[in-house]
Order: sequence, then C-alpha cells, then structure tokens
Amino acid sequence: MHLLPVLLIFLAACSQTSKNDEPKVIPVNVSDKEILECQQYQKSVLEKAYRPVKSTKGTDMQFTMDIREAREMLAKFDVTKGLPEARAQLVTNVLIQCDEKILQDFDQKYKVMGKCNLMFTELNYFQSLIYGLKKYGWPTDLQLEGKKVVLDYVSFFAQGNFPLLNRLIALSVLDEMSVSEIINKELHPEIKQIMEESRNYVEGLRLKLSKDKGLSCNSLDVIRDELTYSKSIGEKMQNFLKRI
Repeated sequence: MHLLPVLLIFLAACSQTSKNDEPKVIPVNVSDKEILECQQYQKSVLEKAYRPVKSTKGTDMQFTMDIREAREMLAKFDVTKGLPEARAQLVTNVLIQCDEKILQDFDQKYKVMGKCNLMFTELNYFQSLIYGLKKYGWPTDLQLEGKKVVLDYVSFFAQGNFPLLNRLIALSVLDEMSVSEIINKELHPEIKQIMEESRNYVEGLRLKLSKDKGLSCNSLDVIRDELTYSKSIGEKMQNFLKRI
C-alpha cells in the first residue's frame, strides 16, 4: 500500500474525541446499511440541494432557488452522515496500537467506508449555499438559518482532533463567507495567510512521504505531526468564530 494515498485517507478519516477521554482501541464495524444510508443522504440531500450551471469561469454550483426546497435541504443537513466517528476510530486504533493485523484491518474497512465520502460534495453544497445567501434575496429567517448551518459546520471541524484536510475545507467555507461579506470581511486576509502556510506545510509532508515506499507502524509519526499541526489550525478557526 503506497504511503501518499494512505496519508490522504488519514487526512479524511479522523474525527472528534473528548479532551478528557483517553483514546482506546475499539473494534470498528460499518454495516452495508450504514453505507447505503450515507449514499442515499448524498443523493437526496447534498446533491439535491444544488445543480451545476455553466458560467464564464466554467461550471458553478447553484443552490436551489426554491424557498420551500431550500428550507428542507438546510433542515436535513447532517455532518455525521459521513460516518466520521467510525473513520476516526480506525485511525485511533492504528495510532495507539499498531501492528500488521491492525494495518490490514484499517485498509479493508476503509475501503468499505470509501464507498461513501461526502467531503467534497459538502464543499459544493456550502459554496452554492453561500452564493445563494448573497444573491437570492431570501426571507430573513431563511438567510439566518442558512448562515447558522454554515457556521455550525465550520464550528464542528474547528473542534476536536480532525485532520488538516477537513480543517482546510471548513476554513475555505468560512473564507467564502468573509469574501461574500456575509460575515466580517476583515477575516479574509488572515484566513488567506493561514491557507498559504498550510499549503507550504502540506508540501513539506509530501517531501517526507516521497522517502517512504509504503505505510508501516514506523511511518505513523508523520500522521501524528500532521494532527498536531491541524490542532493549531483548529484553534485559529475557533478564534475566528469568536470574532463573528
């Protein structure tokens, strides 16, 4: 198993853990039913909420302009549908107690969960929603609900032990809110700087990974380092949210 794809799996896999709880190795089993529910949610809520439209820049995602449907899609948004707890525990198991059997278990079970990855569909959902909040002239209560759903999503990923990729996607959503002046436009230069620093950090990770041919228990330190860096980004995100 090549290390770079595996790192990207780790970047997309961790979730929140309580600061007061010691992490434990807990068996992870995801049923076919849970995967099916995740896939159905992706189609019936996330993808139903927006549609691709051609623009001068290529293709943009446009949130539904139907007010009734927009209310429904906002009410049904649920960040937990992507199975973040199960993905998190798989990573925790390997970081706490690593051996060849656990590595194989991670690989096999993540392939199952890989059948439903909502991360970038959620990004389309929020980018189109932010455009709608700025341009559609929705009723005040609907605008407030839309803003709340966005900020709740950002807050979710600002907490706990999420990996850098999750943080950066949520941070980019917050930045779009700032650029669109739905929240403080003064946040944009600061967020832009953090995004640039994070890109440089990721490039450093790639250089480290280029020296390794595959994932092993001895190569997990890069994952731990990434999570430490990610935690610092999460703290900065929390600070931004306090200033809104």
